[in-house]
Amino acid sequence: MKVFLRLTLMMVGLLIGALCLEVGLRCRTAYDNYRVQRADSQKLSGKVMAGQIVKFNSNRKLVYDLRPNLDVNFMGVPVKTNAEGFRDSDHPLLTPPGQRRVIFLGDSNLFGWGVAYESCYQRVFARKLSKWDSMNMGRPGYNAAQEVECFRVYGLKYKPDVVVVNFISNDTQLPNYIQRSPWDMSASFMIDWIVGRLSRDTLLPPPPPKGHVSGPYKQEDNPARVPDQYKDLVGWEAVERSYKELAELGRQHHFRIVLLSFPMRDDIGVKYAREAGFEMCDFQPTLDKLLKKRGLTELRNSELVLSPKDAHPGPLVHEACGEFMADWFQKNFP
Repeated sequence: MKVFLRLTLMMVGLLIGALCLEVGLRCRTAYDNYRVQRADSQKLSGKVMAGQIVKFNSNRKLVYDLRPNLDVNFMGVPVKTNAEGFRDSDHPLLTPPGQRRVIFLGDSNLFGWGVAYESCYQRVFARKLSKWDSMNMGRPGYNAAQEVECFRVYGLKYKPDVVVVNFISNDTQLPNYIQRSPWDMSASFMIDWIVGRLSRDTLLPPPPPKGHVSGPYKQEDNPARVPDQYKDLVGWEAVERSYKELAELGRQHHFRIVLLSFPMRDDIGVKYAREAGFEMCDFQPTLDKLLKKRGLTELRNSELVLSPKDAHPGPLVHEACGEFMADWFQKNFP
């Protein structure tokens, strides 16, 4: 009888604990939503966090934008955004006379995470090729589906001659800052927290949950683990579908599409880009030479990334990529 009572009390305690955790996570999500919404109405200056520079977008495929007209310190470097929320200057709708236009699509690597603006590879490219009007539409945390939607919403009106897609292996994954109501009873926030798919206050990918075993999917790109309203944004099927959509836009509006794997090549991403008809700009051999020159065997955990805890490429890798891309453009788009 005593054993049964103890087990009963233990089960009741566990249930109460789980209920408290569920309520606490819903409150945290409500606060995350409030913080992002509140930041959008505040004038920012000085050092800021990721949650302060983003704003929710009612477009389900975009999820969020960067706030426009920022002038802040983010990740240790000055960050300014233009009127549309990109880390770039404002551009006229019509391409300036005597120039051609290229739009870069990507995530934190293109944005220049932790890197001074003029050191970003897109800016290195722009200085090398002044005959190209180069536009940076990179946003930290975006996946492939968001990047293509971002181009459709923001980039198409600029009528580019070329679109460059910066692909990395996490472009299949669940976006950050997914907009979830704390009153959503369709799923357990506790379970979502355990597998790492709740909205977060960082634009960096979360660490894999304890016990996670790598398989055919990367962390958070398995559609079976994703809230229903975002299922079509994740996984390799989303990459394939998005690239086909971009290719169709290219045929309709007469621009060429280039895939750049930066910082490292991802063969699966290359496969879907080739099938969609993209042209390939392979930075990997150049990166391999840079690593060999410095006596390194891998990029991660090396002196070429921001820090041992942050594997984003540093200024030297950006510079090498910008120069490589400028040479590649001169050869392929004379």
